[in-house]
Amino acid sequence: MNTQVSSVAHSIFNNKGAFALLLGSGVAGSAGIPGDKEIASDLIRQIAVLENAKCEPNPEKWFFERFGEKPGYASLLEPLANTETERHNLLRRYFEPSEAELEQGLKKPTSAHQTIARLVSKGYVRVILTTSLDRLMENALRCIGIEPVVISSPSHIVNALPIVHARVTVIKINGDYIDSSFLNIKSEADKYEERLSELLRYVSDNFGLITCGWSAESDRVLKEALETSNKFRFSNYFTYSDQLGNELEELAYIRRGKAVNVTNPDLFFKELQEKVETLESARPSNLSKSQMAVVSLKKYIVQDDLIISLHDLIRGEADRLNDNFNALPVSGIPAKEEIKARVNYYFHQCNTLSGLFVNGVYWGREQHHSIWLNSLACFTSEKDREGDGGVWHDLETLPGLIFLYSIGLASVLKKDYRLLSKMFSMTAHVRYGEAPILDHVHVAKVLDYDTLREAMGNRQLVPMSELLFSELKPIFSSFLPHDRDYENLFDRFEYLLALSHTKIMGKGRTPVGRFGYRVKQNGIKHPFEQIATELGNHTEGNSLFSPSLFVDITDLKHTEKKFKEYFDKLSGYYF
Repeated sequence: MNTQVSSVAHSIFNNKGAFALLLGSGVAGSAGIPGDKEIASDLIRQIAVLENAKCEPNPEKWFFERFGEKPGYASLLEPLANTETERHNLLRRYFEPSEAELEQGLKKPTSAHQTIARLVSKGYVRVILTTSLDRLMENALRCIGIEPVVISSPSHIVNALPIVHARVTVIKINGDYIDSSFLNIKSEADKYEERLSELLRYVSDNFGLITCGWSAESDRVLKEALETSNKFRFSNYFTYSDQLGNELEELAYIRRGKAVNVTNPDLFFKELQEKVETLESARPSNLSKSQMAVVSLKKYIVQDDLIISLHDLIRGEADRLNDNFNALPVSGIPAKEEIKARVNYYFHQCNTLSGLFVNGVYWGREQHHSIWLNSLACFTSEKDREGDGGVWHDLETLPGLIFLYSIGLASVLKKDYRLLSKMFSMTAHVRYGEAPILDHVHVAKVLDYDTLREAMGNRQLVPMSELLFSELKPIFSSFLPHDRDYENLFDRFEYLLALSHTKIMGKGRTPVGRFGYRVKQNGIKHPFEQIATELGNHTEGNSLFSPSLFVDITDLKHTEKKFKEYFDKLSGYYF
């Protein structure tokens, strides 16, 4: 999940109509419309043909050396077209689709334009600045019944409906390809005409700004115009797709704004609209960031064509967590208060991804298994970090344990035993090679019980199991009607976990969770009876059996017998 886009969504949702968009040629990139430089280069090539000269490999350099001036639309069009009509006909082929382009769906409003139009229809956006000469934005608005106020030359400003009274105003800073007499390309002037400068100053003083598809690299005049503002009533967001350029970074600093990394304009505005709609639907309840993420997941998971968005949502949150966790210090001998703070920090930070895993497993299908397990694997291997080792290094696998329980509990709830079998059969990278995930990540190994009890200030028999039980409980509250149902679910999962550990490791210390003292002290039956019944009565149960775990029900029962022998010895002095 891109948390930066969430910030943009919160800003425009809570300040309806207070933001202006600044759209560059990059927004029309997927429509197949060439940018200013591409059009200029093509026009120079035509002039070179008339001059019987070669302008490659650098048409702009050739033009400057030949005519002694930088290429701009006025200087490029004059040698090629004598009248306004001829200039229009010369330019239109760059912006209007041919029959072949129509068949390919080119030169029409992109997904970004259409999404912006929907934001306008709901009143979130009232001003759109654009450096493009095309009419895609206006066409997208008209397609949904909105007639914009369009300002494509300084002379339009005087008679235009004031911005405060218009539903939406589109300000075409560089003009419009159809009205080529008013083309105002930045390379042709050191500053904008005074009326346009005043309008830009008014917008930059009174509106927040969201840029997209605009790098500021060759738009010196526009960049300087935006820098003159010293009033920042609303936030400023500057999006970029590849690398943040120096000019855009400088402008963000001057306007006290934030640079936002996005994949591309279409996906940025799609995600922005989805988050705004999520906030709309949850207006009375004030959804948290975690709840918003789950709402997005539910939208993605039901549509096969959105599986990439689902993957990016999960992996984005996983990457965010890893960045946060890798920044934590791992040197020194911690006091018990520091251990407690670190444990609580891990649980708090993992809450969003745990909720995504639980809801994803419950509502998802087998085709989504790799998304959950690949993201889990980001947290289950041993980190190669410098430090003193000890407690801090041990605790670094706590997120992996939290997510293993999240996915495992949801798998048992869903009766998706195939996913459970795949997860229990995973391996983790450790310093000496690879180890079964169940041996590397379990309740007794993340942190020894005595250290955890002292840090948390309790005398619980299985403190890590108790922590997982209490911290994950709220996530399952919407799936299970009664506390007792959650307790039974937790017992069944931990029992299957213990059996799987016994099967994979053969011998050694098998982790026993809360069910241990509940069986010994409270007199509940071993959860195996309910597990065996489920496996026998549901076709899903057969999916637990695989060559890498339990071969069949007989193998499972044999393992259970072996575990009970170990448990009887352990519980005699432990529970």
